[in-house]
Amino acid sequence: MKAKFVCVALSAAMLAAAGFSVGTFGVSAEGTYPLVYESEGKLESNEKLSYTLPEAKQVTGNALSLKVFLKNTYHYSLPVEIAVTADGKEYSWSRTAGTEQGMAYASPDAEQASVETPLQWNKSGTLEIPYMFYGEILLPFSSLNSGAGAQISSVSEISVTFTAAVNSNFASGDTWLADDVCIYLFGASCVTVDGSGAVSGGEQLVDFREVPADGVSLTAEEGNTVGKVRTATEEDNNVFRAFVTQYNSACATKGDMKIVENFSLDDAAFSAVSAERSAAELVGKFYLSGQESDYTVAEGGTDGTALLYNIDSGMYDAGKNSYAGVHFNFGRREATDWSGANGITVYVENTADHLASFALEIFQYNLETGLLEQYNLNDVGQRYKTLYAYNVETGEEFSYHTQTFMRVPANFKGWIRIPFSQYAAPAWSMTPAYGNEGVLDFEANPVVQAVMVSARSPASSAQNNFFMLSSSLRVLLRRERCPLRCSRG
Repeated sequence: MKAKFVCVALSAAMLAAAGFSVGTFGVSAEGTYPLVYESEGKLESNEKLSYTLPEAKQVTGNALSLKVFLKNTYHYSLPVEIAVTADGKEYSWSRTAGTEQGMAYASPDAEQASVETPLQWNKSGTLEIPYMFYGEILLPFSSLNSGAGAQISSVSEISVTFTAAVNSNFASGDTWLADDVCIYLFGASCVTVDGSGAVSGGEQLVDFREVPADGVSLTAEEGNTVGKVRTATEEDNNVFRAFVTQYNSACATKGDMKIVENFSLDDAAFSAVSAERSAAELVGKFYLSGQESDYTVAEGGTDGTALLYNIDSGMYDAGKNSYAGVHFNFGRREATDWSGANGITVYVENTADHLASFALEIFQYNLETGLLEQYNLNDVGQRYKTLYAYNVETGEEFSYHTQTFMRVPANFKGWIRIPFSQYAAPAWSMTPAYGNEGVLDFEANPVVQAVMVSARSPASSAQNNFFMLSSSLRVLLRRERCPLRCSRG
């Protein structure tokens, strides 16, 4: 396989969760919109969304199918607990209850073929729904807790619990600044799944597009609910369709580069969405953690818009993680395949009049262990890292050494490349508690997240580090090697 360079100009992540469609619930027809659960701000307690069927329905299959569309800017995936009530007793699915079974069938459009993917479970045994997932989640009754199995002859209630105390593969949960969870509910049904995974039959339990918002109960384990349930609007549906279109659209090429993600406000997928909502959705792809920082999306990048990120607020909070970070999740199916890639390149403008530094970390989802693995320049075994830079204003191309963080010269404007040979798993992530295998294997595992972080301290909080990152992620297609100048496409 020819060598490739991944050229990142913006932190990004998305697991390509694809699958065969049961075909029960497609994209909403005009005038019929799903229910939306959303929260603004952090969840104070677990919140449970419950729907009681008008009358208990007999179960003819062996699996519950729940189709959801997730638009989640909190972290890469959302930990949830899905449960059913049968004969007055609640049964839930959990990895710790003795099963890792189950299949997630991503079906962004009922007319498109797709492939199945395993469910994601975190270390506490909670199911995690990937960011931007849209499809049926198949959970066999035989895998329910309390040895339910054949005891499930009918279902009277379906519930989804959103967890506030995050025990996620994808987030520590202690320094995130906002949750802002949003999930679209289409419906649930019972289907039959044979030993080979083939799906047949289908008994619809509920179509949430026909249920009023007040027909669903929302409760918090403690205190008041932060989230709310409402019926999606036409504008919501347009945004939903735009995300589905973007998720399935083929990656464009520019010169020797494949653009795996583009963040222009002029994206054709959002043509039916108002300019204000388009801007809000674009900004909503990013989220912050740790020390206070801020960002905006504006014109001025190499491909139209750019991420402007200010990693200093003039304040330092000793109660938070010492790092400030901005995170990004992919919204395009093809963007997670970095097979054959040899390096990552970021276009950056350091507007400060002093040298500044940040880490461009990448995260891959280990399909064997089900854990997220973090990689950066922090490697005690290789103290000095070699980076390559190209200044677009002076035309100078040079290499230099750095440690732990990417150092960006004062007033620098251009491309910086990091060979993947310089990346390693941090020592703390190799402990049993985190389970990082330490093998950056793009052939086997998808890249699901990229994060730009900066170390903060009381002494550094007075400095203003303001960066501009361009707006597309690119993979080098044909050349074995190319100068950084070709990164511009």
